[in-house]
Amino acid sequence: MLVPRLIAAVYVQDPCTREELILLPGDEPSPELAALVTNPDAWEASPGECGPEPFAVGEPDTSGQKPADLEAGEASGDGPKKSVPRRARSSSAS
Repeated sequence: MLVPRLIAAVYVQDPCTREELILLPGDEPSPELAALVTNPDAWEASPGECGPEPFAVGEPDTSGQKPADLEAGEASGDGPKKSVPRRARSSSAS
C-alpha cells in the first residue's frame, strides 16, 4: 500500500500523549496520525487521483469553421459590408 505524503505542514495532537506535533512536508505519518489530518489539500495527490483534465472556459473554436454571418461575405469576395455615405443635398432650389 502506498503511504501518502504531506505537502504542507500541519499541527496535530497525538491521541495517546496529547502532545502537539508538527508534521512537515514530505513526512509519511503513521495511519493513526494521518487520520487526524482532515484537510485534503495537505496531501500529495497520487497519480490516479488528479481527476478530470482542466479546461479553459471560452477557448477559441479550433474546428476550423467560421461563423455563418462571416462566411457569406467572405465567400463572395466582398468582405464585410460597409454602409454607403449619404450625399449632401444641394442648397440651390431649381
